Amino acid sequence: MRGRVIAILLAAVAACQAPSATGSAPAVNIDALRWLDPSADPVAHLTVQPATCQTAPVSPSAQRGALLFSSPLLLGGQAAKAGLSCASCHRNGRGNSAFLFMGISGAPGTADVTHGLFSTVRADETFNPVPIPDLATAEGRTRVDREQAGVLETFLTAQIVEEFSGTAPESVVIDDLAAYIRTLDTAACAPNTIEAQSWRAELSLLRAGLIAPDVRSGSYKDAMRAALGRLYERYPGQQHADLRTDLIQLSRVLADGNPPEDIGQTLDQLAEQLAGAEAGSLYSPEVLSRALR
Repeated sequence: MRGRVIAILLAAVAACQAPSATGSAPAVNIDALRWLDPSADPVAHLTVQPATCQTAPVSPSAQRGALLFSSPLLLGGQAAKAGLSCASCHRNGRGNSAFLFMGISGAPGTADVTHGLFSTVRADETFNPVPIPDLATAEGRTRVDREQAGVLETFLTAQIVEEFSGTAPESVVIDDLAAYIRTLDTAACAPNTIEAQSWRAELSLLRAGLIAPDVRSGSYKDAMRAALGRLYERYPGQQHADLRTDLIQLSRVLADGNPPEDIGQTLDQLAEQLAGAEAGSLYSPEVLSRALR
């Protein structure tokens, strides 16, 4: 399962090298489109998102938690195979009114959390999708006690093991996830604030992985490789061939479990590449709009 990220990257190579229908527009092979309500605007969905609304200061543990929150492999089971992470339903820790997963969702923005697809532990053989909560709102914050020590951590472990058939993560992973979720609060920003999706956010997550207690730990390593995979999705086409090669190579380095001491410098160089190629990437609304026609 941990080889899935590199498989995504290699599959994307083939997809991006295939000629497009227009002969010029890049191919679009972005996982998030697979569970997007067909009536939603895909360009808006892939270029802006709810602001994360985090209370300051944001600790290194909470930064690492944001990285883990975006990792499909953390959940395990069928969710990991489908590419679903916590952030798939809770974008930036918020909600996702355009989420639509066949057989799991009813109306857009809902999910049946007791469906047997992801786990038989909580399956109740009744189709009962419920609205996906915004974890930063007062309602979302009070669903699970975030104040009493250990309650949120126990809840998160049960979600992974019972709802998604995943393996119980190390305690430090659960602690980091809990630290991130505790920072989510719409009191920190206007509830309807949005922000642009950017390669900078993915680089920030990657850097957070470098300050993990053990960057060689499977959960952090897999989460960093997933972030590289998301970057790869946004830079298709022959014009980004060198960048794609570097992303794949870095993913392989992380997979080896022995990242070099100068990996921070590698990310600095990667940032320069991503910035230089941004105008022609699928982070650009204009480029994305042409590619989706």
